[in-house]
Amino acid sequence: MYNWYGLLGILLIIALEFILFFQLQPFVLWFTPFVWIGYILVVDSIVYMMKKDSLLMNHKLKFIQLALLSTMIWYVFEIYNHFSHGWFYSNLPKTLLATFTIGTLSFATIIPAIFETFDLIRQFHFFNKLKIKLKIPTNKIFLETLVILGLIFLVVPFVWKTPWIWVFVWTGFIFLLDPLLYIFHDEKSLIAQVRKKRFNIILSIFLAGYICGFFWEFWNHWAYTKWYYTVPILDNIRIFEIPLVGFLAYGPFALELYVIYNFSRLLFSKKFLHGIAGI
Repeated sequence: MYNWYGLLGILLIIALEFILFFQLQPFVLWFTPFVWIGYILVVDSIVYMMKKDSLLMNHKLKFIQLALLSTMIWYVFEIYNHFSHGWFYSNLPKTLLATFTIGTLSFATIIPAIFETFDLIRQFHFFNKLKIKLKIPTNKIFLETLVILGLIFLVVPFVWKTPWIWVFVWTGFIFLLDPLLYIFHDEKSLIAQVRKKRFNIILSIFLAGYICGFFWEFWNHWAYTKWYYTVPILDNIRIFEIPLVGFLAYGPFALELYVIYNFSRLLFSKKFLHGIAGI
């Protein structure tokens, strides 16, 4: 049994909590990225024990791809934040290099954490027997409308200042990319899964977003180097540091990352290249 790295993850989290409690410098600056590395190790080990197959043990290349994509896409979100000012960081390291390193390492854990949690949730088969009657059109006009809507959503934050701007950011890539996935006959597109009444994956990734969101906010609340939110919507109703309205976005956020990953996978597939050649 390859459970040793799960134990390592637990010990890492405990050590980091000790460091945080005593505010041990400079180690306390690295709390966030390494506590999430510990989380990923623990969850992956549980998944492996349950089904003898996990990202770290059996799909290392996919895990690396998830980490690299996670870093790149979060820097894109940081660009949005530069214009929309949804959050800011405090107690950053004194050097730019240390700040960049801690930030990049933290960003690299976001998508892997959600996918690991998603894998764990699926082992319990919560949604396998769920029956939802939901029909959506898939004609050309509908799909093109979604793509255009996605483009508008992703441009709006640069030209319109409103506290609700993050509704556009956390859904824009879904509207833009998922119809393209469906057009290229990717069965992992959300549209394809809804049409085939496969809600297990959609609801599992949705729930994974809220589970990770809880731990992001829980650990960030106690962290030394941390982020604060500036969105003034029901600001007095909070879950740790985040307003409740902001916390509700974690489900759509997870779906968006799921769509972005599958679209990035499509981009490097022969299916996409052949499809482009045939246009």
